[in-house]
Amino acid sequence: MKKALIALCLGLCSLSVHAETAPIKVKSGPSNAGPSYSKVYITALVNSIVVKNITVNRGNCKDAEARPWKPVRINFGNTYDRIFTGRSVLSGCNILEIVVDTDQGAWELKIRE
Repeated sequence: MKKALIALCLGLCSLSVHAETAPIKVKSGPSNAGPSYSKVYITALVNSIVVKNITVNRGNCKDAEARPWKPVRINFGNTYDRIFTGRSVLSGCNILEIVVDTDQGAWELKIRE
């Protein structure tokens, strides 16, 4: 019984060592477009990654860029930014959660204030 418990503990510890880390770093901040806009910054932590989509606050914040969304490739250390606003006219977007869909999976990140 003792050997089984030790084996189980070692197995669980090794699983946490191999947990995936996000290949991107995400942060948010104010935009110079005005007080009702927020900016999302995505930095690549791997050689190359393609950002397919960005969802802010479970879709409650919308993309405020004039140019339509297209997937974008980011190389290691480079940062891509995008502006978001609230769903209704002149409503702000208090960013709490960002989901970034990439060619290496979808990554959900909570923003701490």
